[in-house]
Amino acid sequence: MNKGIGTTLLFLSCFLVLIALQSYYVYNSYLLEEKELNKQVKIIADDVVKQLEKYETDASEDSLILSLKKLSSNQLFMNQKLDERKQWFTFKNFYEKEVDSILDKKTASTNFKIALRSEIYSVYDENRKLELLSKKHPLILFKTKAPVSAGFVFSEGKWNSNFTERDTELKVDAHYHYIIRSRISVELINLSALVFKKILPLSLVSLAIIALLTYLFWRTTKNLKLQQSKLAQLYTSIDSISHELSTPIATLKFSLAGMPASDNKQLFERQIQRLEKVACAVRNPEVDSELIDEAAIKAYIDQTLKRFNGVVMDFDFAFKANTQLSKHDFEQLLNNLIENAVKYRANHIDVKLDFSSQINIQVADNGIGIPKDAQAYIFDKYYRVSRSENLQISGLGLGLHIVKQTVDKYLGSIDVSTNATNGVTFNINLPHA
Repeated sequence: MNKGIGTTLLFLSCFLVLIALQSYYVYNSYLLEEKELNKQVKIIADDVVKQLEKYETDASEDSLILSLKKLSSNQLFMNQKLDERKQWFTFKNFYEKEVDSILDKKTASTNFKIALRSEIYSVYDENRKLELLSKKHPLILFKTKAPVSAGFVFSEGKWNSNFTERDTELKVDAHYHYIIRSRISVELINLSALVFKKILPLSLVSLAIIALLTYLFWRTTKNLKLQQSKLAQLYTSIDSISHELSTPIATLKFSLAGMPASDNKQLFERQIQRLEKVACAVRNPEVDSELIDEAAIKAYIDQTLKRFNGVVMDFDFAFKANTQLSKHDFEQLLNNLIENAVKYRANHIDVKLDFSSQINIQVADNGIGIPKDAQAYIFDKYYRVSRSENLQISGLGLGLHIVKQTVDKYLGSIDVSTNATNGVTFNINLPHA
């Protein structure tokens, strides 16, 4: 279960990283397209402004400035300035029509919808040290019918305006000095739609990749769950069969005990013991047993050497004390590790037994070994390494599982490592009680 959760979390992490990378890539593509389109818009806006220069000359700066001057109390002067202002706005309306007309011609072959605005946003009276324009109400020189709401400034200007006005009839004699700042803004109104159209194929490909990976993960997870369910059913069936075998095995042993000694009786006893061993390995029942001592270890070594007389076995044995390891569990550990080594073609086995400050059991062989990518799973119940060599070797995949369960029972540790030449080494450490 933990492995499944870990795999899911790993996939989710990678999936989120993939989404982040795809989003970043799409966003960068959006910015690049936006930059390129704005560059084209700026070129068009420059051309429009150049064509409007003749009108801009007519829209004299002086006409605008005169409308900003402090009006005299003289009523005639007041009326004159108001007339000038009316003329300015009449001209400005004509000017705006020309802007839209020129823009329409420039964008006829494109899908661009452009808004343009030229404005004076600051008129500073140097004589009175006073800003004459409100920031919220700049003076619009010209603009398109479509307003500029979120565009960019592509041209700015600053100049000084100095002039003297004398009028004997109106008794006016004044000197004016203004600092004027202007800017031209442009906006591609349908920018988002154009960029989206450009990056739509890329976005669809990114979404397709994400959707495909999601679907593959879902299918894989579903298949794994189904496989796990079938394996669980298989394990339950094997355990049930093992449990059901216990009664007929006991009946056979009881019946065999009353038979006279013969070669057939010995054959039946060996086969019943073999069957009982397999059944016990599946059920792994708890067995009460006395603690293993030095004499019992020596007796076990002698029996093992006789049992595997075709295999070179070296035992390195040191015994000081044992406070918790039972004889049954000791034999279970050694039998499974040695039988496993012999089964997988080992002809030389080194066994080190050290009963001192803690119990250390080490079994090294020169067999065909265990692939490194399979070593994390060899202690799972019923697990067998998937390779061609194993097809010729019988087994249920229970030996190492029982070894691991026995080590866990004593709160110990077990490690497996690949030898420099052939085979593997199992190292078990068990603390004293």
